[in-house]
Amino acid sequence: MRTVKELRLAGLFAYLAALVLALLFSFAVHLLLGGGGRLGWGSFNFYGLLEGLAFLLVFSFALALAGRAVRVPCPTLLTAGLLWPTPARRLAKPLPRVEALEAYEGRGVALLEQEGRAVGLLGLSDRILPLEEVPSVEAEVAVSELYPLFLRQPLVLVTRGEEVLGAIFREAFFRYLGV
Repeated sequence: MRTVKELRLAGLFAYLAALVLALLFSFAVHLLLGGGGRLGWGSFNFYGLLEGLAFLLVFSFALALAGRAVRVPCPTLLTAGLLWPTPARRLAKPLPRVEALEAYEGRGVALLEQEGRAVGLLGLSDRILPLEEVPSVEAEVAVSELYPLFLRQPLVLVTRGEEVLGAIFREAFFRYLGV
């Protein structure tokens, strides 16, 4: 799972690679046409329009290929990493904590704690699920990276080190995606 910082850097590098490739291709078209193209504020001509069109086509195609190669969300790619994806900690909802199994009322999902440490999850099945069996991600992982986990699991725990910050439920995840 990639963090928000890694996705921002990947978006920046993909954008810059597409930009450099498009500029080089546009310059090659400029040289092939004899260097007479003008596409600017003061004046323009047909060769300049060809150079601008070459730039747009190559930039769009290279950006699409780069986006597919690095699998970065579209807003992050199109803004060169200025708009970043949401970290998992922002979408996580805190879970109720239960010290003893007798205190669990059977409503919803709760975190079972012993001596101040989370040891299991109640309410997902008819037994106590150890935390090792529940998928978990670090707090800085991008939410867009969690899609494969939600195809198989109803929730994902969000942790920071040993501490459980909360959980992201499948319904909330797909609502966030707009599905």
